[in-house]
Amino acid sequence: MRKDHRPYLLHRIQKRLIGWFVTHFLKPQLDSCGEGLEIIGARWVSFSGPKIQLGQSVHLMALRDAPIRFGVFEGMGEIRIGDHALINPGVRIVSAESITIGNDSMLAMHCHLSDADWHDVDHRIFAPGKTGPIKIGNNVWLGDGARVLKGVTIGDNTIVGAGSVVTKSLPADAIAAGNPAIVIGRLNASDRTTRAALFNMAQPYEDFAEAFMQSRLAGNSFVGWLKSLLWPGRRD
Repeated sequence: MRKDHRPYLLHRIQKRLIGWFVTHFLKPQLDSCGEGLEIIGARWVSFSGPKIQLGQSVHLMALRDAPIRFGVFEGMGEIRIGDHALINPGVRIVSAESITIGNDSMLAMHCHLSDADWHDVDHRIFAPGKTGPIKIGNNVWLGDGARVLKGVTIGDNTIVGAGSVVTKSLPADAIAAGNPAIVIGRLNASDRTTRAALFNMAQPYEDFAEAFMQSRLAGNSFVGWLKSLLWPGRRD
């Protein structure tokens, strides 16, 4: 579809249903969860294992063909996500020791974080193999398809390029890319805005987001929405 044909009332109904689903099926699987959790595509988000914690105003966006998976291996690991973090479709985070993601950090589509080898090189019977904690700093941006391996620390504000494989720790305020990822540039801290700004506006974020959706869906009708589903045209 080229356009979202839903009437605004349908958006409100769907949002309430999603909120109910998240409250009754997803939040109980978390050790803790701050206020303001927003999940798009909640049906395609799964949490397995204990010791998974989400901070304030965490946003997750999943798709049917790109689900989000958080997994803690038999209670051996832990996953902690900081405030205002953004997790995009296809992200997979699996822990057998400890994975920490700082405030305001963004993980693009299909990022993969794993703090274990999952099998020993020679003796491949038992998991999880060698482990090492992963620490992602504040305001870190992991590009599309980036992979972060065990024992890695990424400093605050650093950007990791798409498709990179991070095998060793990276400093703060850096741009890194490649396989294995290396520093290819530095960032200027003089002009920096983080995701926290979305939640520190004069208008509450929830009101801002609803006003945007109301404007985007203005003029849509149930008849037009049904037509776009059953008899879509070239402009739908």
